[in-house]
Amino acid sequence: MKDNINILNVIKIAGAFIAFIIGSGFATGQEIMQFFTSNGLYSLVSILISLILFVYFGSTIISSGFDYGKYEKYSPYKYFCGDKVGLFYEYFVPVLLFISVVVMISGAGATLQEYYNLNYYVGCAMMTILVLIAFICGLNGLVNIIGFIGPVIVIFSLLVGFIILFENLEGLKNISQAMTEVNLTKAGGNCIKSGVLYTSYNMVSGLFFFTALANSANNKEEAKLGATVGSLLLMIVILVMNFALLSKIKNIYKLSIPTLYFAKSISPLLGKIFSIILLCGIFSTAAPNFWTVCNKISKQGRYNEKIVALIISMGAFLGGLFPFEKLVSKVYPLTGILGILLFICIFFKQISKKII
Repeated sequence: MKDNINILNVIKIAGAFIAFIIGSGFATGQEIMQFFTSNGLYSLVSILISLILFVYFGSTIISSGFDYGKYEKYSPYKYFCGDKVGLFYEYFVPVLLFISVVVMISGAGATLQEYYNLNYYVGCAMMTILVLIAFICGLNGLVNIIGFIGPVIVIFSLLVGFIILFENLEGLKNISQAMTEVNLTKAGGNCIKSGVLYTSYNMVSGLFFFTALANSANNKEEAKLGATVGSLLLMIVILVMNFALLSKIKNIYKLSIPTLYFAKSISPLLGKIFSIILLCGIFSTAAPNFWTVCNKISKQGRYNEKIVALIISMGAFLGGLFPFEKLVSKVYPLTGILGILLFICIFFKQISKKII
């Protein structure tokens, strides 16, 4: 007999899955623009590749998390990659997560400056304080919060994307010509690499959190369904926003936050609402990443977790003062390369399980 599946719990898991991935790079449009839109119409290839990889590896990781995550000594990196490679990931990934927090803080500063004319440093400081408070509140409360934030971001992103797309369908007729007239940063290099790297950097940085997220499921099928639904919704949003970006590429390719420009062009009120949604999206990735880094260090037993969190938050704030666009283009592809190795390890681990 199949286990009963709680649809609301599936939605919460899917929402938390999406919210973790939808950070400053995604919600501002920079991530979509650099990984997908920069490839023009070939971005469809990138999106399809990312969808397949997200569904397969997302459901695989969260399934293993449900089976073994409750054991204190379980290490997802060692489980999939072996002791030596797993140990490398176990200590190096928190460094990458710290860099990701830096990117989120930088994105918050850019958002508040571009829309509210708030001092960039003040915006960075506000997001730093929020992620510090979230860590103090604990993981369970964090999952509940971002599980709600994820679906809200999806709804508003789709709303903005569809409106802009339908208003500018003419802009899709000469995409090939338009792409030759703009200078876009390519985070992946080509459409195939972009699709792989986008998924791999999200998976490698999310392994700790997705493992913990699995514990909120009542059964394995519920956990897998949550990851699958989350992956599908995520890529649908990317598909819509990608075409919206392509339709107005000449107007937005120089902007730090093109999605906010879209929302403001539709309605000043929608712009204000979307700016809040955008900040929630930044928080939804920064907070679990920050929690993972602090938890990893404080679990060693030698340091007070609140002191560790305070020191790390100060370091993240200082790092967040660097230009946002440059952080996205340099940091994410590097993380993606390490994610490809993780994908290979996971794939062969699954094959070995079936053979045995």
